[in-house]
Amino acid sequence: MAAPSAYPKFPATSFISQAEFAAYRRADQDRLDARYSYEMALVPQQETLTLAGTCAPCLRRARFTSDTRGWDRPAEGRRTPAWDEALVCDCADALGKRARAVVHFAQALASLRPWTRLLLFGPPDPSHRRLAALAGETLIRPTLRADGDSVRLDAADGVCHLAVAIECLHRIPLLAAALSEFRRVLARGGSFVATLPFRYGALATITRPDLLKPSAPLPPMLHGPAHEIGWDVLEMLRRAGFADAKLHCYWSAELGYLGPFSMILHASV
Repeated sequence: MAAPSAYPKFPATSFISQAEFAAYRRADQDRLDARYSYEMALVPQQETLTLAGTCAPCLRRARFTSDTRGWDRPAEGRRTPAWDEALVCDCADALGKRARAVVHFAQALASLRPWTRLLLFGPPDPSHRRLAALAGETLIRPTLRADGDSVRLDAADGVCHLAVAIECLHRIPLLAAALSEFRRVLARGGSFVATLPFRYGALATITRPDLLKPSAPLPPMLHGPAHEIGWDVLEMLRRAGFADAKLHCYWSAELGYLGPFSMILHASV
């Protein structure tokens, strides 16, 4: 593995509010349009898309492969790329775009190191194996228990340096209470990293009471979606006690990070 000083820069623009994001879109619309045109020009009629690039977590030349058969095909016939799960690298862990980005972000901006005490929350994700291999002690998928209007993570105060939640925050009914729990289990200087289906055009999170109760025998904290998450998730994190909370919008053709407005949520203690 690469030494910490060799981690490549994470290619993202950071935002603390929807207003900042809106200003960015106005100022950079030409560049954003050019990115979209580049991405759509890549979409093949064939069942496989292969691109050459660099795997940031491995710091090696790689080939990224996408199976396009599952991509939506609108009436005009052009496939709609599902970039988050696509662009799987040919490294040992075979990580797709989002999984590679999470590992890269944790290395470059969330201080993932061999001595890091790591908490992995939510359903199994392709990134978990690599994250655990790069960290020290790892607590995997602690239980989040509901008790009336409060929740409790099955973990001690200050037990970890880094907590990672992939594509599951929108499935937690008591979201604000859960964010306070992530703050509680982090040690001083720790980080919370998450990805989530994000409504970048919406200021407020919409909670959907009709989806709070599970219709199948699944853990209620991970059934949903319970929310359509907007920019106020940053204020929820600040109210939970995090000193810093940002959304990082990332893109890189060389690193295989394609797709419009891909976001990683990061909050630090």
